Amino acid sequence: MLGLGLSASGLGDALFGADADGVIDYVNSILGIPTTDSGWVDPSAIGAACPGTEVRFVDWSDLSLFFTDDGSGVRHFASFTYGPAFAAAIAPFGLVTDAGVGVGSTVAALRTAYPIAGVFPEDGFNGPGFEIETGLYGFLTGTADTDTIISFVGGFGCGE
Repeated sequence: MLGLGLSASGLGDALFGADADGVIDYVNSILGIPTTDSGWVDPSAIGAACPGTEVRFVDWSDLSLFFTDDGSGVRHFASFTYGPAFAAAIAPFGLVTDAGVGVGSTVAALRTAYPIAGVFPEDGFNGPGFEIETGLYGFLTGTADTDTIISFVGGFGCGE
């Protein structure tokens, strides 16, 4: 799990709303230097429908953290996404929820670990997905018990 558990309240000990620099330092201490960092930018300058007057995206391969000031001037951790874009392998490997569910887990394992989780078919806009609780959801290869989780999203980012 690398000390970075996936949850509706954040990523490991990094909670949503926490200071941006502190969260980046925390994840750096576990995963090393990020693979990409947008720096602080005006969301309209990059064509993003994001909250705030400045936003930042910091990636460690398939783990992406989103930071914003929400227009308040306080730069903080707002959301994460975890899952490969189109790759067969995922990096960093092994991030899971407190119940041990992660990318590659089956829908059956998701339902066993979280009996109240919602599992949803493709709706024409989004592919098949799931929601463990408000603020922690993701996408699936399908909705059958043998289908698998392909990504997680925690918190609230751009366009949500």
